[in-house]
Amino acid sequence: MANPLFDRTQGPQRERLGVEEAARLRHSGALVMDGRRERPRWFDGRFLAARDLIREQQYFLTREADLGRASGSGVARGLQVQPSDDGLALRLSAGEGLTPGGELVMLQADLTVCLADIAHSEALSARLGLGRQPASPARSRSGLFVLGLRPVEFTANPVGAYPTSLTGARSVEDGDIIEAAAIVLIPWEQDGSNATLAERRAQAARALFVQEAAGLFARDVLPLAMLALNGNQLEWLDEGLMRRELGQDRADLPSLGLAPRGLRLAHLLQYQGHLASVVDELGGRPFAAATRFQALPPAGPLPQGVIATADWTQHYFPSVVDVDFSVIPEDELPALVEEAMSLPPIDLLAGEAALDLTAVLVLAPVPRAQFRAVTAALQSASRTRTLKPAAANLVAQRKPLEILQRLRLPFPINLSEAPTPADAEWARLAQLPNLWYVRRRNLAYRDDLAGAPMSITVQVNDEPMGVMRTRLQGLGLGRALDAVLARSTVHAAPQVVDLLNAPKVASSPALTAATLGALRAHSGPIDRAGVMALAGELHGSTMGLGLARLEGARAQPLAAAALQKLAAGEQWRALDASAANAAETALPSLAARLVPARKPARPAAQPAVAVAATEPTDAPTPQVRGTGPAASARSARAASKKPA
Repeated sequence: MANPLFDRTQGPQRERLGVEEAARLRHSGALVMDGRRERPRWFDGRFLAARDLIREQQYFLTREADLGRASGSGVARGLQVQPSDDGLALRLSAGEGLTPGGELVMLQADLTVCLADIAHSEALSARLGLGRQPASPARSRSGLFVLGLRPVEFTANPVGAYPTSLTGARSVEDGDIIEAAAIVLIPWEQDGSNATLAERRAQAARALFVQEAAGLFARDVLPLAMLALNGNQLEWLDEGLMRRELGQDRADLPSLGLAPRGLRLAHLLQYQGHLASVVDELGGRPFAAATRFQALPPAGPLPQGVIATADWTQHYFPSVVDVDFSVIPEDELPALVEEAMSLPPIDLLAGEAALDLTAVLVLAPVPRAQFRAVTAALQSASRTRTLKPAAANLVAQRKPLEILQRLRLPFPINLSEAPTPADAEWARLAQLPNLWYVRRRNLAYRDDLAGAPMSITVQVNDEPMGVMRTRLQGLGLGRALDAVLARSTVHAAPQVVDLLNAPKVASSPALTAATLGALRAHSGPIDRAGVMALAGELHGSTMGLGLARLEGARAQPLAAAALQKLAAGEQWRALDASAANAAETALPSLAARLVPARKPARPAAQPAVAVAATEPTDAPTPQVRGTGPAASARSARAASKKPA
């Protein structure tokens, strides 16, 4: 039987209670009423007044606000804020958002507003109670301000009004209520300090993201950005401090007292913008995080030059923070950042005991196709290197255990060690422009196994080796394969087999020959790092694309002589690069370069009998020992052996 409370054609229906039942439920406390959700009941014969229609409008406005609050507050689309070139105006893009009270604010087109013109909104802010103190005049306004949108309405379009009594007179009243969004500047609460505007930016970030300051704004204001003014001149503008995206807090993990997801993501975005401005201000010079920030998000990018490769120290994080350096495939970085965002931010103003329990991992993202080659060059099983603090030798920065050790033990003599290829690879990774850091969890790890990693010899599998050798011998590349394996180390030989059996290489005879040529061009013994580097180059770039196009342009497969020419060295790289970007009409002429030039044929030797009849010779004339076809054949063979 269908549910009488649900109509599929009209949607859910409310159950109508009788007067006696409603009174009984109200008396027992089981009936919950909301004074805001009360609307007029219309029926024929009721006297209609303006206040009744206003009550109905207020009912629907309240319901819409409640519905908007159910999805959260923030920017739904657009509403980006950018300063003008002269710093005297702001550009706002079109978009819409919801205030914390559930009201919709909207800009239907891009808008450019002068900072001096926003002074007209100061009276609006004071009248609506948005500022505790009267605002300064526009020409001398200085300090931190929050730029926001506030939903407002006003009346317009006058119409004639009829009298409501017999003796009344006609009047004129505005006939429409127009809803709009007002751009307001809300002064940021002063903290009583004499900090500069740049320092107050860091203070505001810590107050919002670490202390989670709430209740600073009215519920009917949508914050868009924070800006610093000095005599009405824009000093800096930071969207990340105020801007929140709509719906981010609704897809959060169980909070457990932590900051909501939207606030954590806003901290990351604000830090990225703040870091970019600091790097531009300092011109790329290194700096410590505590000199410009008061709090860091649990994950974020790093400026260049934070790692000193001469002594492998870092100067960005406080000296008591444990910092390690590692390498990671670049497509796994978002997952690690997402995991770290569930941790609390790094409060740089916290005590030394709290920072001593903080661990940070600096990550160098590399393309996945090059990851194996990079890890092979690092020659480390853990792929992690510890970074020491740059101020480790300062007395004020030493730990108690370090001080005791230096009192009891003599100073060691530092012997300079020759840099290894692994150190050179670590140094290259440390200079990458896209280093990131993530906060690490404090877990109790157990080291049940003690020892040192060591390399072992892996025997080449006979089955893939046999299949590959048969395929290469059929292409005429058997000698090239033997030459490569003869120069390969015991650790590099399995990698050579895997590389030649890779689908991209095995499917193309030309690319197979080119791979052998690249390996043969390697100076000295072919080691594992060299094979890994070539594998990363093959699978991580467009190398081989030109050879594949040339193979497709030929009607017949390449002959063994052409493949042997490719396997002779790395001369094919220029041809591959040219064919990769060449037009289809130019491919046949380029494909002809794959075929080696034929040597000119030697002229056919004349029969010895004819030469003997026309030219003198000192050789004795062969004797004929018989007649017939057999004797003639012997005579011809003997004559052909005589020198001309």
